[in-house]
Amino acid sequence: MKVGFIGYGSMADLLTRQFLAHTDLAPSEIIVYTRSENEKLKDIHEVFPDVTIAKTSQEVFEQAVHTFLCVLPLGVLPVLLENKQALSSNKHVISIAAGVSINDLKHVTTDAQYSKLIPSLTTSVGIGTSLVNHDASVSEANQTWLNDALGAFSSVIEVAEEDIDLASDLTSSSPGFIAAIFEQFVQAAVRKSDLTEAEVFQMISNSLAGTSKLLAEQDYTFHSLIKRVATKGGITAEGVALSEDKLPAFFDELLERTERKYDDHHKEIKDQIKTLF
Repeated sequence: MKVGFIGYGSMADLLTRQFLAHTDLAPSEIIVYTRSENEKLKDIHEVFPDVTIAKTSQEVFEQAVHTFLCVLPLGVLPVLLENKQALSSNKHVISIAAGVSINDLKHVTTDAQYSKLIPSLTTSVGIGTSLVNHDASVSEANQTWLNDALGAFSSVIEVAEEDIDLASDLTSSSPGFIAAIFEQFVQAAVRKSDLTEAEVFQMISNSLAGTSKLLAEQDYTFHSLIKRVATKGGITAEGVALSEDKLPAFFDELLERTERKYDDHHKEIKDQIKTLF
């Protein structure tokens, strides 16, 4: 069995390295194609010289049982269309592109088996979530293979396609949101004190890491952790009260903005489908 990657950016590299580190997949069982050679591809081939570098995307589809499509959203359907003849009923195609639905993929052919995957950067440290949606045509064996392979280094959650955009905000995008929010916390503390930015960053990042550990290892929920830390009438309670007052509107708008952006992506794909088919 071979596992293929078409496109080799950050997420393809993350998945490849995690599969090699945490599953029984051998380097010789991986085949990769990308239009332009990049540093990530050179690095993985130097570390694992048995990884096959294909000359065409067709080679990947022909040789791999499971192929991860790791190209930009508007590149997904053209790649599938170019290789339509290779997309037989025993081929399992896994798309990681935001805004491209399984029904969009099926415009090319209904012969192949399609799954959708939303990976997250946090899975590189073995604690993130992989969102998965399988089309009804995907065999039980292929569903099990993908879920088990991802489950070796992440929590796998199967999500209905209509919920996958919002779920992506909570998994794939949330590290960026969290970093942006706490970057503002850092800057506020710097403005209010003589502490250096590096000192404040260390304090807050350690607090974030410790909070995550408490949630992961001691069965706290957000609510129970707030109760544990925020004494009634105390200093922490003041900050919690402010958060409860101001943050609902912020997060409502955040999800509205990302929803509009997903809608833009979906419209681009629909327009592309009109052009291609």
